[in-house]
Amino acid sequence: MGKLSRIIGLIISASGALIILTTMNDPAQSYIWLFVGLLIISIGFNLLTAGRQQPQHKPPPPTITEIRCSNKSCDFKEIRNFQKGDYVLKPLDTKCPKCGSPMTIEGVYVVKEEDRKDKSKF
Repeated sequence: MGKLSRIIGLIISASGALIILTTMNDPAQSYIWLFVGLLIISIGFNLLTAGRQQPQHKPPPPTITEIRCSNKSCDFKEIRNFQKGDYVLKPLDTKCPKCGSPMTIEGVYVVKEEDRKDKSKF
């Protein structure tokens, strides 16, 4: 049906354009025929583009949350999946397993996927 609907849409659009071009000589009814011609052209373009597939939507890239110990001398860092409500500098109820200080969200990042094409230079 893809090619058939495109051919029919093209014929209908051309007939709408022909109606507009041939009826512009009569000033009394030209606005009515202009409207009818534009309506026929829009129906034709609708048929012309009806067979196209919608692009597939990719799922959003993974987002991670970086959590660090709020103690400056402790270097403990944890990375986990993003959870709803995470924001930068949000204090958390969890304690650092290394020193027992409270933990803070230090960053929220989107992990970008690298292109799988070989980018070697010759």
